[in-house]
Amino acid sequence: MKASGASDQPRGRILVVDDDPTYSEYLRRVLSSGGFDVGRQPDAESALDRLQAEQWDLLIADIELPRVNGLELLRQVRELVPGLPVAILTGYASVDYEVSALAGAAAEFMQKPVPKADLIAQAAKLIEAGRAAREEAAATGTRADPAAAAGDRGALPRPRPPADPLAGIPADDTRARSAPSG
Repeated sequence: MKASGASDQPRGRILVVDDDPTYSEYLRRVLSSGGFDVGRQPDAESALDRLQAEQWDLLIADIELPRVNGLELLRQVRELVPGLPVAILTGYASVDYEVSALAGAAAEFMQKPVPKADLIAQAAKLIEAGRAAREEAAATGTRADPAAAAGDRGALPRPRPPADPLAGIPADDTRARSAPSG
């Protein structure tokens, strides 16, 4: 079933890179239900091959992949297909991962599991931003920057920082704050 609109054309082509076949299939089903044409690859190497062989509007990659992780894939995609928006997924709440992904020009950083409606809306936003960036780059003779064109990267919930193990313990309680760690 296609999303709203009379056209049988997909809203865009999305390549999903995730080594977890269950989550990859979840992404495929959700995005397909939103009217997108979705391809899947289990690792960075096969994704790079497919990016060279076919035209895509968005790459969604897990950060934890075998052999070549999602951040290295992002770096290689920036060289191979500079105007392609890339969203990085993670099941691990890590500020370091998020900073690295966004510094590497990821258009979005998403915490698994991504709610269905948010995933579809964010994919549409990133594809449109990527198209706008490529059109502007073609008109001005510059390099497309879909990460900048995507605008507010805070559209989806951010990963929560780890809980403070000392939260709720008064600062003057030196017994709890100076206990040896295990």
